[in-house]
Amino acid sequence: MTGRDTPPSVQDGAFGYEPPGPDSFGTTSGAGKKSLSPEEGFKIARAAFLSSTNWLNAGRRAAWADSLRAFQNRHAMGSKYSSRDFAYRSNLYMPKTRATIRKNEAHTATAFFSNEDVVSIKPTNDDDPKQLASAEVLQQILDYRLKKSIPWFLTVVGARQDCEVMGICVTKADWEYEEKKVRTEVRAVTDPETGELQLDEDGFAKVETYDVMEVLKDQPRVDLISPENIRFEPGCDWRDVVNSSPYLIEMMPLYIEDVKAKMASGEWKDVPESALRSSSDIEDDTTRRAREQDRVPGKDKDAWKPQGFEICWVHNNIIKWGGRDWQFYTLASAGELLTEPRPLEEVYLHGVRPYVVGFVVLETHKTYPAGKPELTRDLQRAANDDWNLRFDVLKLQLNPRLFVKTGAGIDPQDARTFMPGKIVLMKGNPADSVSWERPPSPGPEAYQESDRINLMWDDLVGDFTNSSVQSSQVEQQSATGMNLMSGEASGTKEYELRMFAETWAEPMFRLLIKLIQAYETDETILAMAGNNAQLWQRFGIDKVTDDLLDAELTVTANVGIGATNPIHRLKNFLTASEAIGKMFGPQIMAQGANFQEILKEVFGMVGYRDGMRFIKQGFDPHVAMLQQQLQEAQQKGKAGPQQQPPDQSRVQAAQITGQYRLAERQLEARQEDKENASELQIARLKVNADMARQEVKQQHDLVKLRMDQQHQTGMANMQHNLSMFAAAAAPQPTHPAPARVQ
Repeated sequence: MTGRDTPPSVQDGAFGYEPPGPDSFGTTSGAGKKSLSPEEGFKIARAAFLSSTNWLNAGRRAAWADSLRAFQNRHAMGSKYSSRDFAYRSNLYMPKTRATIRKNEAHTATAFFSNEDVVSIKPTNDDDPKQLASAEVLQQILDYRLKKSIPWFLTVVGARQDCEVMGICVTKADWEYEEKKVRTEVRAVTDPETGELQLDEDGFAKVETYDVMEVLKDQPRVDLISPENIRFEPGCDWRDVVNSSPYLIEMMPLYIEDVKAKMASGEWKDVPESALRSSSDIEDDTTRRAREQDRVPGKDKDAWKPQGFEICWVHNNIIKWGGRDWQFYTLASAGELLTEPRPLEEVYLHGVRPYVVGFVVLETHKTYPAGKPELTRDLQRAANDDWNLRFDVLKLQLNPRLFVKTGAGIDPQDARTFMPGKIVLMKGNPADSVSWERPPSPGPEAYQESDRINLMWDDLVGDFTNSSVQSSQVEQQSATGMNLMSGEASGTKEYELRMFAETWAEPMFRLLIKLIQAYETDETILAMAGNNAQLWQRFGIDKVTDDLLDAELTVTANVGIGATNPIHRLKNFLTASEAIGKMFGPQIMAQGANFQEILKEVFGMVGYRDGMRFIKQGFDPHVAMLQQQLQEAQQKGKAGPQQQPPDQSRVQAAQITGQYRLAERQLEARQEDKENASELQIARLKVNADMARQEVKQQHDLVKLRMDQQHQTGMANMQHNLSMFAAAAAPQPTHPAPARVQ
């Protein structure tokens, strides 16, 4: 051990951090070596799995079991309510833990799915048209994949539930490809370089047979992994568990028939069937058993399962060795190798580890943070005790204890049975032989203590419930006071949502983007994405290529402050828009706003996923605003300015002053007529002068054109005469007489 809380940086040394000499896995260091041998990979993977499992069993198993039981409204193991002393007493469980987690799941669904655009993809350089086009295309492809190929809603809500209950959530994203043989066909053999047909010795074209395959699956896949089925180094960097851990081991439950199919296809090595059947999880996984509520877990081996559908466990090992990551599969029991160790970038083309680990509760320097049931454990126990004690008293109030005098001749079983009209035979006076004892009713202190527990619970988890309102000392529970308390509770909710988005959602989106960039080849989806992104209209690009998809991008989850409270969110949005309008003016704000995005956001806040269906297709608010202004200007020009009706008390004064103004208007009109006449005359003179100048210019151009034509004609005649004179002065050639043929 080096004594450091987290391993040193990967830049320490030529190949990252490697301990000198023999390491803790019982093999020599990988520094300076080119490849990981199967023997060394087997030793490292087995030692890493055993050490991490021992740490997990000692450090987290008991807490996980109690958290799962609290989520299922069951008392913890070893609780007093499970003892014989409480066999006839109230042992109820107040479902506050389950209610809190369900609320957080609902807040997550509201925040992530109130808008159609779950993720925003932006280019790193806004001035680069290629990056802009790449961001638009990847936005469309990712949106399609999240809606059609991946059960994204269940994955997001399930990941949040794992964070709440277990403390962490683990997801794996890879590409799923599956095909089957349809038929066999024959084709001519061509030269791979020139493309020309290859001929045999007889001069005929060579032919070959090939299998026609049908693609069954070609899509991304996101799996939500149980936290107990992942292993990583507990001492790695708590801020980035996936990339800082020297190893990652995923325990994969697979059906034996599926493993046999991989062996038959040659993807995995052949191992005996006995090894597959012995690779069941023979250890008692207390976490799985607690999740299944003391039932036999479905992924465990049992005799009731039909043959062929039994579960065997396979380990997906990612080991950092020699400065790079290596991947291979092994069986769970003896660790037989199913594949040879290969560099990670050969197995996963995007070259990164395909896992994401997220959390909600922040606990620094701890790779396994606590879940909500651990934080509220004592408050949950106090709520249960208070509830059960009050129930015991209420039961005795409604059904008090019965005291029967010895020798009264009453059968105890007969006295315990209550029935209207029942006859009980006894000796003597019933008042002397039978008596009832009613304990005092629970006082107000019991209910006040319950309210205090609820208040502390709400403060811890950030809830705002009716108990908070009823127990608070706000002035008569005014609307302002309740709004303040609701704002404080919403702050905690938004903090948890931001933590979930930063640690899990955005890394998950970035990993999906890398998958699409590396594996997406579906021409239909690529064409659809290019069409929706309007590549040709906006960027002049008519085809989606690999270079276009491989641009540098920035991915952000669309989860903002106020996402859980739509009223506050809409209010904040309107406040921000009003502030921008005051700073730059409402006209500038209206012209620069993105109408479609604002429409989606506002309708998403009030419960509609998309508001585009309420707007006519092709509607542009900027054009409509300009048309309206034009129509108003035309109407004002036709009708003149509209005047308000005069006040009756000022009618006489208006009539007196109107006569004088009428005379002034007449004089002004006459003066304007004279000025207009003079201006008209001047304009006519200008027009006549312009026409005269234009006519002179045209005549000048015509004369010049005629002179040019005459000059060209004279020059042509002179050239012709010179040519004729030169031809006449030249000596004539003499030709000999042809020879006579003898």
